[in-house]
Amino acid sequence: MDAAASPVPDNTRLAELQRAVQNKLGGCLLRLQQYERLLKAMVANADLSGDPAQLQAVRDAQVESVHRTTLGGLVSLFTGGYLRAEDDSAPAQETDDKSPSDKPWFSFQQRKEMSAERHEAITAELKELVDLRNELVHHLLERFDLGQLDRCEAAVAYLDDSRAIIDRHYLTLRTWAEHMDNARALAASFMNSAAFKDMFIDGIAPDGQVHWPMSGIVSSLREAEQALAPPGSQARWTELNAAIAWIARQHPDQTPRRYGCSSWRQVLHESREFEVMKKHAPAPIEGAGPTTGTVVCYRSRREDEP
Repeated sequence: MDAAASPVPDNTRLAELQRAVQNKLGGCLLRLQQYERLLKAMVANADLSGDPAQLQAVRDAQVESVHRTTLGGLVSLFTGGYLRAEDDSAPAQETDDKSPSDKPWFSFQQRKEMSAERHEAITAELKELVDLRNELVHHLLERFDLGQLDRCEAAVAYLDDSRAIIDRHYLTLRTWAEHMDNARALAASFMNSAAFKDMFIDGIAPDGQVHWPMSGIVSSLREAEQALAPPGSQARWTELNAAIAWIARQHPDQTPRRYGCSSWRQVLHESREFEVMKKHAPAPIEGAGPTTGTVVCYRSRREDEP
């Protein structure tokens, strides 16, 4: 009998199948890790809200939080957050105590809406993916005795089917991630525009109306008030001229004209965020020219004042 036609000994075939199982299992687990990393990035970036100055810290905390979350937990967050059924009656996220209406607050959410039936089907499919991952990691050797030729063959077929399922989920998730990235790029483009700066940073709506409590010029007046106050002082009156000079150095783009006002005194009046007081100008220094008129001072209204 021709040696080339001789059947491969069972032990040789078994060793080949065992290596195939190891390689295919490794491929499945690597693809699952890719899926999990992508899912973590999407969950961490789907929602972002907070004080503009703290946004990076908020995002870093969210990334750290999802880093410790299991695949099952990530899927729950994903299907209950980014994926949303069209008829979902869940109330919109409410502003909490850390987002007072008189201070700048940023909130950005991304959602992918779909029919309730589609959302239910995807949720079930993702649960099956989590179950598959747990089966591969924890129970493969219980399910398949790799010391037997026929069980090795069955394991190879099972891993091929598993890889196809994982790849399908990964490609779908990657498509969703691309859509999320595109939406985020559009949002970033708007945030870099003059219209966004006017509305969000300076409180100037597209129609020219000013939301004074969150406006940049009111914030600048409050910063000047704090910067010019002696250490430990409480509710001290600030001279408007001194504040104007300070703001001109620190925030030169903050001017009354930008907010439709002809003077800083009009800003104080229109904003209704400050008390205003006039006092006589200080007596002139001996040898200096005569001093006449008054000095305008202001201070922030206290919370218990109308």
